[in-house]
Amino acid sequence: MKPVINDLPDFKNIKQLEQNSQKEGSGIVYEELLGIWRFQYVWKKGSDEIDNISSTILQVLSARLELTKKDPENNLNFAIKNSISFGLLNIIFTGSASLKGLRPLLPFYFDNFKINIGNFSIINKSIKKPKEKEMPFFSLIGISKVDNWMCARGRGGGLAIWIRSYN
Repeated sequence: MKPVINDLPDFKNIKQLEQNSQKEGSGIVYEELLGIWRFQYVWKKGSDEIDNISSTILQVLSARLELTKKDPENNLNFAIKNSISFGLLNIIFTGSASLKGLRPLLPFYFDNFKINIGNFSIINKSIKKPKEKEMPFFSLIGISKVDNWMCARGRGGGLAIWIRSYN
């Protein structure tokens, strides 16, 4: 089932959401993040224009972010999966993420890297956890349950928007 996308925020709206998030927090809570998010668009650091080349490549590769409950007792921790697919080829990173602060931040790390062709795994490697200060993160800016989108800024300064997927 494809998500219903009513309206995506434009760059000006996202910047306003980001300013509000920095001052008052985004209001995003754990339960809203659970699920599968398909990549939609990215803006490079310092740009107010969608990076069409990167966005198109990541859309064609079916880039997606999955956040699932890691510990039923703790609503701050997630299992995270980031993947791209091209035909039978799948590249998958798995690890852990947590929700921190009012804004909030979603620091994460990957501890496993896999390349599959169909159901056959050709590479399956462990990845060393980075030091706390070197961990990647998303600064969560806004989410819409009605329009099925989420936007965040990454550690490197890029801005991304994802669409909730229901499959």
